[in-house]
Amino acid sequence: MKKLVSLLLALCLVFALGVSGFAASFPANGFSDVSRSAWYAEAVDFVNASGLMNGVGNNRFDPTGTVTRAMVITVLYRLAGQQDVNGQSNPFRDVPNDPGCWYRDAAIWAVKNGVTDGDGSANVFSPNKAITREQMATMIVRFLLNQAEPDDASAQMIQRLDAKTSSALLQNEFRDSTSISSWATTSVLICKVSGIVDGYEDGTFRPQATLSRAECAQIFLNLYTIGTEG
Repeated sequence: MKKLVSLLLALCLVFALGVSGFAASFPANGFSDVSRSAWYAEAVDFVNASGLMNGVGNNRFDPTGTVTRAMVITVLYRLAGQQDVNGQSNPFRDVPNDPGCWYRDAAIWAVKNGVTDGDGSANVFSPNKAITREQMATMIVRFLLNQAEPDDASAQMIQRLDAKTSSALLQNEFRDSTSISSWATTSVLICKVSGIVDGYEDGTFRPQATLSRAECAQIFLNLYTIGTEG
């Protein structure tokens, strides 16, 4: 487990280096609905200054607002440098082909780079559906693996982990580990042991629970912090 953690820290550096290109410092945000005493204030500072997450209008961040699947892939797409997807087909029937759709390019990029393969049904992404904690963990880990070099030792170690091994290890981390979907166990384990996504005080992970915008911002700050400190 110690070896896994050390390798994960190196992999998280991929994220930290990517964000450094957005902003060199993270000044206090000016959102009217984000108190400086709030536990998520620093996280909102980070995502706002780095350009990863914006406000919702009227000088508000809406920290308790729901995070959708479209929002998360858009943040990851921004982090990846908003690569050109012109000429690439849109595989999702519920993602408009209109270039004016704010998440269209992100969806095309995400499926092409293995960040997501949809929402369980053929050619369906469910962009407006609230993202679950296990889906968030999976997208983050897939993103990190995609950004890593082919010979990256940490990426190779993660790819060798199987669901059975991950499930066994998660039993020591969360008392509701058996409720984590098999396809998400490895990603949840990685996010837990590296400090990207933690559980709750009662010892649960709550894999099917949804995320607030404040929680989402904190997860991305965790990623950045782990990468810079690792």
